Parts: sequence; structure tokens; C-alpha cells
Amino acid sequence: MTGFIQKTEKISQIAAWCSGLLLFLAALMIGVEVVLRKVFTFSMGGADELSSYALAISCTWGFSFALIKKSHVRIDVLYSRLPRFARSFLDITAHLLLGLYIVVLSYFAFFVLKTSIVKHSAANTPLSTPMWIPQGLWFAGLLWFGFTIFMILAGTIYYRLNGKHEIADRLSGISTLSEEIQETAELGDKAGGGK
Repeated sequence: MTGFIQKTEKISQIAAWCSGLLLFLAALMIGVEVVLRKVFTFSMGGADELSSYALAISCTWGFSFALIKKSHVRIDVLYSRLPRFARSFLDITAHLLLGLYIVVLSYFAFFVLKTSIVKHSAANTPLSTPMWIPQGLWFAGLLWFGFTIFMILAGTIYYRLNGKHEIADRLSGISTLSEEIQETAELGDKAGGGK
């Protein structure tokens, strides 16, 4: 189980880096577009359209890494004060509900993509982008996010049933304040060259 989760994390990390690069390129393209318009009164066209595709695609592909790194918002006012059984129940329930939400969203996203493919839909813009391309990448990101949720949920249940509660807590529980401080300190050490 640990190997599958590690591979899922690695692929999610690569997807997050690619998503960040995509957003950087979109920002660069918008910057060039602004300069061209203001200085040369010329527009290359399509920057707004391509940047909107980049945002949608990078969001869905970035969701899985955010989930693994526990970056999604969770309210922990009472969580840390609850007994382990209650925290386990909340962790599993949270991932089940998130999984249910992604299943419903992916279901409707599939029909959006299918309609674009069947009707040969293209953007009503000068680029005339075939809509299946950005929608397909967006949909694939949703599927990967759903798979990541499933892996974390399955891993959590597996480790809970085998009495490995610490591993399950690291996998799906909310990070404690001391864990967040330690992670920030480690990132600072890496950025400072280990000084």
C-alpha cells in the first residue's frame, strides 16, 4: 500500500510542477500581451483564452498534490481535542464526501467533454480552439484527483484496520501546529542551504 501511495504522491508532485509552469507561462503571455498593447498598440490575440484554459487545467491537476500535502482548508477547532476514534471517523468521512463530490463533478464533466467531441465544438474566438483539448486535460485532472482521493482513503482504512494509526494520521489527518512548524523550518533550511 505504501508503494502505491508514494507513486501517487510522486505523479501528483510532477503534475503540480507542470501546473505551476503552465500558470507561469500564462502569466508571461499576459505580460507580453499587455506590453504589446500599451507600447506598440498591437495584440497577439488569444492570451485571455489560453490563460483561462491554463487556469482550469492547472487547478484540477494541482488538487491532488494539495490534498496529499494537506493544503485544502479543513476546520480544526475541535479536531485536535477529539479522541483518536472521532478523528479517524472525521478523516474518513471528509475523504468520502470529497470523493463523492468529485464523482458527481466528473460525471457532469464527462458529458461536457463528450458533447464537445460529438459536436466538434470550437471556441468562438479567433483561435477557434477545439474545445475537447482543454476540456480533456481538465477532465483528466479531475480523474487523477479522484484517484488520489481513493488512494488516500483506501490507505487510511487499511492502516486503521491494521492498527497503524500513526501512518493513517500522517496520511489523512490534519497537520498539527508542531508538524507545520517543523515542515516550515525544514523548507527554510533547504532554501538557506542547510545553514
